Formats: sequence, C-alpha cells, structure tokens
Amino acid sequence: MSNFLTKALNRIRHGGAGGSGGGFMAAFFGGGRRGTNYRREVGDLLDASVVMAPVQWMQRSLPEAKLCVKRTNKKGESEELRDHPMLALIQKPNPYYADIVLFWGVVLSLLLDGNAYLLIVRNGYGKPAELWYVPHWMIEPRWEAGGDSFIDHYRYAPGGGTAPQEIEPEDVVHFRYGINPRNLRKGISPIDSAIREIFMDNESSKFVSALLKNMGVPGVVISPKGGAMATPDDAEATKAWFTEQFSGDNRGKPLVMGAATEVSQYGFNPQQMNMSEARDVAEERVCALIGIPAAVVGFGAGLQSTKVGATMEEMRKLAWHNGVLPLASLIADELQRSLLPLFGRAEGLSVEWDTENVKALQEDEDKKGDRWNRRLATGGITLFDYRVGIGLEADDSHRIYLRPINLIEVPESQMQPPPAVAPLAAVPPAPKGRSSKADRATAADYKRGAAFVLMLQGQERGLLKAAEKQLQDFFVALGVATGLATWDSEKEAKADDAGIVQQILEKLGIDAWQSRFAAIYAAHYQAVATATSEAASAAGLGASMPDEVARSVIAAGGRRAAMVDLNEQTKAAIFDALAEGRAAGEGADALAKRIVGMVEGGPWGTAETRARVIARTETKYAQNISTVERARAAGVTKFVVFDGRLGPGRSKPDHIARDGSIVSDSQAEAMAEAEHPNGTLSFAPHFGD
Repeated sequence: MSNFLTKALNRIRHGGAGGSGGGFMAAFFGGGRRGTNYRREVGDLLDASVVMAPVQWMQRSLPEAKLCVKRTNKKGESEELRDHPMLALIQKPNPYYADIVLFWGVVLSLLLDGNAYLLIVRNGYGKPAELWYVPHWMIEPRWEAGGDSFIDHYRYAPGGGTAPQEIEPEDVVHFRYGINPRNLRKGISPIDSAIREIFMDNESSKFVSALLKNMGVPGVVISPKGGAMATPDDAEATKAWFTEQFSGDNRGKPLVMGAATEVSQYGFNPQQMNMSEARDVAEERVCALIGIPAAVVGFGAGLQSTKVGATMEEMRKLAWHNGVLPLASLIADELQRSLLPLFGRAEGLSVEWDTENVKALQEDEDKKGDRWNRRLATGGITLFDYRVGIGLEADDSHRIYLRPINLIEVPESQMQPPPAVAPLAAVPPAPKGRSSKADRATAADYKRGAAFVLMLQGQERGLLKAAEKQLQDFFVALGVATGLATWDSEKEAKADDAGIVQQILEKLGIDAWQSRFAAIYAAHYQAVATATSEAASAAGLGASMPDEVARSVIAAGGRRAAMVDLNEQTKAAIFDALAEGRAAGEGADALAKRIVGMVEGGPWGTAETRARVIARTETKYAQNISTVERARAAGVTKFVVFDGRLGPGRSKPDHIARDGSIVSDSQAEAMAEAEHPNGTLSFAPHFGD
C-alpha cells in the first residue's frame, strides 16, 4: 500500500511530460474536448464585452481596499507596519507604473486565465528591487517528468523575436485561482465553464453587426402596374426625379404619378435582430462565476432583477463579499507566501486588506458600531470591551460599566444594580385585603426589576420604528396588488359582488401574502428576542440566548401572525369598497382605487395606523414572551409585574393594582396573551431568594 501511494502521488506531482499538463491527469479527467474549440474561437477574451465589463468592475473596486502588513504579538494584539519594505515596493513596483496598474493586471489574468504572474527583478544584494506584471499567455510553469521538483522553472516567451527564457521559481510570484485538476501546477479560470455562453454572445454581436452592415435596402420601391416594363433609361430617370422631388427639404410632399404605378415601403424590421434574452444568459453566468450580481456591472439582465428585491446598495455589498474579498484574500495569501519572506523574517507577520474605506461595506461597519453601542448602553459590557470591539485603544482606566439611567459609572469590581428613576423608585402599596409579603415585590426587587424594564423601554423605539416600516410597506404593497388584480368587464357584468371578490382574491394569491406576513412577524420576534436577551444578560441571566429560547419566541410570533386573517380582512375591505363605490356610481377605475385604499388600511382605515397599532401590540407581547422564555431557560420562574405606568386617571384600576405583584411564569404568559392593544404590561425576572 505504501508503494502504491508513493507511486500515485508521484504521478500526480509529476503528471505530464515536462511542461504543460496532460499525461495521467488529462487521461483521468477525460483529456481534451471534442467538437468546436470554443476557447480558441473566443480568443484572449479582451474583445468580449460580456467578460470585460465585470472584469473591469473588479479591477476598479479592488483598489478601494488598502494592502497592509500586520504583526501580531504574544498578547494577540495586531499592529500595522506602515513602512514595511514589501509595501514600498508594491506601491512603486517599477519606474513605469504604480500599484493600481499592477493589481489591475493581476485581476485581469486571474479572472481570464486563473493564473497571474509577477516577475521579481533583484538588486545586487539579491533583494527584490522591481516587480513586473507578465500577461498569462507569455509565461507558464515547466517541470521534468519524474524529476524531484514540482516546478523546475517558468518558461517566459514574450515574443517579438525575443527567445524564450527560463525563470527560476523564486523569481516569480504565481497567483492561482484555485487549482486546475487538469494541471495541478496552474489555477483554473472562473469563467472557463461559460466559454460557450461567451462564444454565443460574441457571435450574436457579430450577427447583428453583419445585418446592419450588409443588408442595405431601398426605402421605397416604385414599379409599374399592368404588366408594363420600364426601360433602364426610364427607371434611372424616375429614380432621379423621385430623389430630387421627395428628398431633403421636399420630404413629405404629395406624389402624383402619370400612369398606373405601385409605390411601397421596404425595410428590415429591427425586432428580428432582438437577441437580448439569449445574451442575458451570458451576462448572468459570467457575473455569477466571478461572484458579482449582474446589476452592479450595469448589464440589462441584472438591472431587470433590481426592480424588485434587493437594492443596488445591497447588490454592491454582495459583490464585495462574494467577488472582490475572496479574490483579494487570494492575492494577499500568495504575497504572504511568495514575496513577504524575501524581505527578512516573516514569522508573526500577515498580509491583509484594510476595507475600512470601502464604501460598499460601510453599512456593515455602522451596524457593528450600533451593536456595540447597544451593548454598552445596556450595561452588558465594560467601556474597555467596547473600545476594543470597535478598534480603539483601551487601558485599565476604561474598565468601568456605563449603566443605563444617566449612564452612571461603576467600577467593575464594585458592580451593583443601578438605582431606578423616580416613577419606579418605590414599590407600590398592596391593594387592601391582600398580603403585602407573599405576592408583592420588595423595594429592592422592584428597583432591580425596574432597571430591567427601563432597558426594554429603551429598546422599544428602534424595534417599533423598524416593524412599523416593514408592516406599512407590506400593507401598501398588498393594496396595490389587490388593485392590479382586476377583472375583465365581461366577467364583471355576469358575476355578482361575491364572484368578483373571489376572482380578485384568486388573482391576488392571498395565501402567499399571508406567508409573507408571517415572515415579517418571525423576523420581528427574532429581533425583539435578541434585544431582550441583551438586557437579560445585563441583568444576570447568562451571556447568550439559548437556541430553544429563540425557537420558542419565533414560534410565538408565528402563532400571533396566524391570528391575523388577511383573507377575511381583505375580503371585507373589497366588499365594503364595492358597496360604497357602487352607491357613488363609480366605474371600474375608481372602484380599483377605492379598493387599494381600503385594503391598505383594513380595519384601521390607513396603512400607517394599521402598521403602528400592530407594531406596538406585537413588540410589547414579543418583549414579554421573550422575557419569560429567557428567564425560564436560566431557571427563573417568577416575575415582577409592572403596569399602570400611565398613572391614575389614565390606567385602569386593575392594572394599577397588579403593578409590583409577583406571578409565576405560566401566569405571566396568560397575562401577556390577554393584554389589550397598546398595553403597558411588562415583566422583570424575580430572583427573590
């Protein structure tokens, strides 16, 4: 077995007969392709717009990031080495162009061929002094069959009468786009599998160009009627006369012929040259293989898809994550392997790309900042952790918590629950006839719970705003879609209102809308659960949210969404719109507009009010159920009730009475389920004993 493995590995390592692949690997993978050689037909791809458009987008995008060399010390701290000699060489690789042009060449060759090469020119001390980009068709690795070296040398053939040269492997930086199974010494082009589609796009362009160039046709045909034949002289005279009388400033004048004559227009229909659908395939596949959406390049296929779904901003971000960053990492990795060690000791050093100034990724940085800000504001982390997390310097003076409620500084070693604001400073008295000890929170428990509830209140605004926008957009879209789901006049004339409503609902696909509505609920409940978990962590319930808690909260959101019957609400809105519209004598167009407005608003009149009421109700319920599930997972089964927060005269007596009481987890769930819309009921974990 050992001999077999040794022989097999040698065949892979030394496959081929010394130079350009083939041999064992070619036989294993089927060798060459039969039929049309599409790679040869498309040439070097530099004239293929379907390829060069995404390639040039990648070339323009990569320089937005900055190449860095960083050192990591024993403490795990990273330091950027701004004056490293490798960076200085790359920034000015030779006397004739700079680093951007150098990397543009590398990107071009990597995407077109899967291989990119830089030649290293050394000074008298053997150190790298210049870097030169070499087109991929001028250089390739060579090796001796059965030899000991994976690559013996690189054969550099610039052409133009210059004899090929042998370049030592240590003088070549060879970037590979993965590994080509047909030749393990080279990379594989990411667009190689789309060569047929590229060929098709090129041929389509050639075909249309040939039609426009060669199909020159007369605009008007004049021929005698009745079988008469015009002599060549008469034909020339008629043509000259017609051109003089009806061209230039005389265009549009009436034509009167002296004999029976037929005059007809003749031309070529440009729609016969419409090959957009076929060419869309090439655009989509080339961009997909490179890892960028077609829309960011400006291709028509991609722009059509951006009319719905993701925004252009999201498309650019996706292009960076799936296209630019993987390519940038590949380049940095090879520079770290091949070039960095030539400048001295490379241990502890890494080559990376700094994307801080990449505009397409700025939103991610903003979200990261918001996330750390939220953790700091809830008191779940120290200022030291916050500064380290967002990339700022920190020292022991920052080891303090900034707790909510006036951001009181508390040393880490003396961490205590913060004092509550005045409205929650004292536990409310127990109602007459009830024990003030067995089922009422103590002042300390109430104060601690109040701090937790205030954290939840601080989160509400952002959660409400996001949910309101999503819901309002959904209801507006539902109304517009219902208005578009019109019926033809013949069916309307024959059907009663019930039949018309049924036709509209069938065209609308109300079940799909119900599913979209449930998805909005699930996403909102998950966001609320995450925010509540951060407050719970600050309150001492553990560092993270267990998976079962997230599943329970999302499931609760699904149940609540199912309670909203969009089918019945939409049906009722359409019936009401039809009744009011017919009473007003409105036609089909006016009825459709009325239906749009009434479906948007549903039982609440307007989409804005509808979204606001639902967002408030569901956010409060989601916070309550998240609190119960999160605490239950940590072993806490009792809760302090907070209600009657609007004060006497604005809150119901029973709400004021239950404020400050202690209930079990099952009681808390029942109270949350029974809470009215826009309610003020909240719970805080009761640690008690």
